Amino acid sequence: MQNKFEKIAIEHGDRLKVISIEHLKELRRIIENFKDQEELNDFQKWIINELYQFQIPREDFKVNSIILIAIHHPFYAKVDFIKEGKKKTFLSLVNCDFNKTEEYLRKFVEENGYSIKLAKNLPMKRLGAHSGLAKYGRNNITYINGLGSNFTYATYFSDMMCEEDTWGKVENAANCSNCNLCIKHCPTGAILKNRFLIDNQKCLSCINEVPGEFPDWLSKTAHHTLYDCLICQRICPMNYKQMDTVIENISFTEEETNMLLAGKATDTFSNEFKRKIYRLGINKWYDAIPRNLKTLFEL
Repeated sequence: MQNKFEKIAIEHGDRLKVISIEHLKELRRIIENFKDQEELNDFQKWIINELYQFQIPREDFKVNSIILIAIHHPFYAKVDFIKEGKKKTFLSLVNCDFNKTEEYLRKFVEENGYSIKLAKNLPMKRLGAHSGLAKYGRNNITYINGLGSNFTYATYFSDMMCEEDTWGKVENAANCSNCNLCIKHCPTGAILKNRFLIDNQKCLSCINEVPGEFPDWLSKTAHHTLYDCLICQRICPMNYKQMDTVIENISFTEEETNMLLAGKATDTFSNEFKRKIYRLGINKWYDAIPRNLKTLFEL
């Protein structure tokens, strides 16, 4: 049944692994050892100490496994904005269709007599790497054959049994051993030569998603996306086959552009306006979007 489950995910463009719940305690020990061995900044310590959760929930069913799903999404979108009658095009990430994925997951599981419940704040990249689903790139992003890095993880607790245990050691992508493209092109020097864990305090992805003034040391020429950063992923050879999944037909009117620049409340937007916002994931980082968009227009 597990193989059939994985094939259904592939048919929908996704990838999936069923992981025995017995590995959750092991994963916690791995993260604790990692914390003790690595030099971490305050934000990284917060992720490990506060964000990650390893408790098995009390449910109406016995939790036997973790279902890890990598949900495919387009590489990115080229988005048009209009200001003072002039059109400019900027890049944005694109959301995956989470609801569609959960629908087919739940349908398969329930038809086979099992249950699932969404699990939050598990270290999903680590789960992906230990389960054999993914491998780490030098930029601290995980890659999956056939998807590159163009996916979003989701995890579920389930009473489904793990029929084939693929748990093992974390592997780094072989491509990275002789490639320094992401290091050379990172606009802030956040990707390091001596380890795969990046300096996230320098990473443009992190900086772009926190409201407030940009650091004085950050060059304006580094900016190229509405949020996050795409440079290391666009330059990565493991993503070359994903280049044809770019969306080029999302446009904002001048009125909509001005509303974004002003930080207007999203509940005042039209349904079509909201659809574009949610499609691009702008709503997740909305407090930072007016600043980011203004900076892009100033380039």
